Amino acid sequence: MLRRLFGRPGEGGARESFGRVARAVTEHPIATVAVVGALALVGTALALRLEPSASTDTLVAKNSAAFKATERFRRQFGDESVLVMVQGNLQRTTLTSDLGRLIRLEGCLAGNVPKQVLKDYPPECATLARTKPAQVVYGPGTFITTAVAQIQKGFQAKQADAAAQGEAAAAAARQIARKQGRSKAQQDKLAAAARDLARQRFIKDALGVALRYGLTSIPQVNNPEFVSQLVFDTSRGVGQPKARFAFLFPSKNAALVQIRLKPNLTDAQRRDAIELIEDTVAEPRFKMNNGQRYVVTGIPVVVNALATSVQHSIFVLLAAALLIMAATLALVFRTSMRLLPLALALAAAAMTYGFISLAGVDLTMASIAALPVLIGLAVDYAIQLQARFDESRREGLGPTAAARAAAVRGGPLIAGAA
Repeated sequence: MLRRLFGRPGEGGARESFGRVARAVTEHPIATVAVVGALALVGTALALRLEPSASTDTLVAKNSAAFKATERFRRQFGDESVLVMVQGNLQRTTLTSDLGRLIRLEGCLAGNVPKQVLKDYPPECATLARTKPAQVVYGPGTFITTAVAQIQKGFQAKQADAAAQGEAAAAAARQIARKQGRSKAQQDKLAAAARDLARQRFIKDALGVALRYGLTSIPQVNNPEFVSQLVFDTSRGVGQPKARFAFLFPSKNAALVQIRLKPNLTDAQRRDAIELIEDTVAEPRFKMNNGQRYVVTGIPVVVNALATSVQHSIFVLLAAALLIMAATLALVFRTSMRLLPLALALAAAAMTYGFISLAGVDLTMASIAALPVLIGLAVDYAIQLQARFDESRREGLGPTAAARAAAVRGGPLIAGAA
């Protein structure tokens, strides 16, 4: 059967095979158009499921050193950070009630809002608590609350140690007084004195630490004096943050919240996470009262916007190219069915991208950019065959014979070019 269709190998075999295909098509035109149309429709439906991807493996080979190193980094530390910049006076952000809003925002973005108060938060917080797209969220609010908690914990531990030492000293003093035959009242007095000495030593040490680090009050998140001592460096000027905290406070007019997304998110999940973050920071509950504003940025945001922008631009370019091709074919191509090459090219493109979807291959920015080129080439191939068909018709051949002659003359050359 294959031999009858394609002929024997050797000279003229390829030409004859194209001739047989052309004869089969002309003998069954309705069936051919129906099959091609059905394949084009199925391909279009499958292609519409494709979404552009800008992930690392679409830019570099998976077996490259750069890709492997990037994947190790992502597994250990999470994906690249989405950054929420609080743009505005840093003192107003950290030394006013706006710090509380920032703390609540960071808790929402991390998905760590307690269930009992989740109903009082915007709906995006419930979604973030359920999906938890962030591996870690760290910002000014988290930093300050962690610092307060650690200082308080250390102070309490020192206080507990001092109390234990005081009780041990009191017991030792009581025992010595008892051995000396002192009265119960004298024993109690000496025990109290030993306990008080341990407490005084603790107070002295605590004051020394406070003076060393410039602490003039009890550490509290809502204590502007403490927060100012923690965040700002008065030697650099008014409102200037300490240089070692530049990753959180890059300038006196900005603070950064870093959101490292989980490395195993799909492109769709990453886009949804970015949209959730953007919607969350726009909620009135988290709006600053002193003129600051939120700006969502970072590599994932830029890459996502770039992929969307490229997709939109390519489709605009494709629409313009189709209009120009259609106008050119209508005005220049002298044949009875001038737009047939364009229709065939669109059908071929639909089948091609439908196969990409069916194969589970990502739609990269490069494959989107190739679409106008693919359609242009397909139009050219179709024009070449149709021109040869018209030549054969002018030579006096009937439609069926002309189609077969066009396939025999142009098929091998066009197939080679394709």
